[in-house]
Amino acid sequence: MALRLATAAFIIPVLLASLWAGGLWFALPTAVLAGVAAIELSRVSTGWGARPHGPSTALMASAACIWAYYAPVSGTQFTVLGIAATVVAVVSLAWLLVAAPDATLLRRIASTLAVAGFVGGTLLHGPMLRGLDSGRDWLIFLLAVTFASDTGALIVGRVLGRRKLAPAISPGKTWEGAIGGLIGAVVVALAAVALVSIDISYVEVVGFGILLGVLGQAGDLVESKMKRRAGTKDSGSIVPGHGGTWDRLDSIVWNLVVVYHFVS
Repeated sequence: MALRLATAAFIIPVLLASLWAGGLWFALPTAVLAGVAAIELSRVSTGWGARPHGPSTALMASAACIWAYYAPVSGTQFTVLGIAATVVAVVSLAWLLVAAPDATLLRRIASTLAVAGFVGGTLLHGPMLRGLDSGRDWLIFLLAVTFASDTGALIVGRVLGRRKLAPAISPGKTWEGAIGGLIGAVVVALAAVALVSIDISYVEVVGFGILLGVLGQAGDLVESKMKRRAGTKDSGSIVPGHGGTWDRLDSIVWNLVVVYHFVS
């Protein structure tokens, strides 16, 4: 426990500093997170028989984030790369959710590619977004709104939660908590936009707050479905009291994709 606490206390300042610095300083920590998350997701999917090769998924997901740093930041090629990464991530996630367990070599290769495509295809939008004009401010806005949604859902769900949101997937989540999360996301979005340099109207801010709140909670439910299918509670234990790296990223990844495409 002491080691994990020390690790968390070290990681958080490093990530914040890298976000502020940008460039390769941001791409490298993102690549490390992608590699750890890919290994965690590989372990989870092994629980239902997919059996991807963890080191290979980590290498490919990390490489995707490093590659994103060198991607062009304008023009048709830039647009095509972003769309292609999103399509890969969506297809990979769909395959992980519906594929039947199978230990054949072909299925193992497909599972390996799917985990790498899902993790790498979403997280590579981080370095690409950071490379855009006002990318740092958009990332700060995105993270603040997403964390506000998570926190709001947790607090309101514990205090007022009565009606189950998706009992077959995540018994602890409630409709009251989900609404609390959306309110928290909108409130923090309105506060954050006054502090960062992003040029959008207040109507768009409210829309973003709702959209990011919904997507963040949906991402959390998708991961819960995967873990329930695998018969496990957390993707890992690197974050004390909060599970693994992917447990912390599940509500962020699709928000990264949406914000990136909006800004680009």
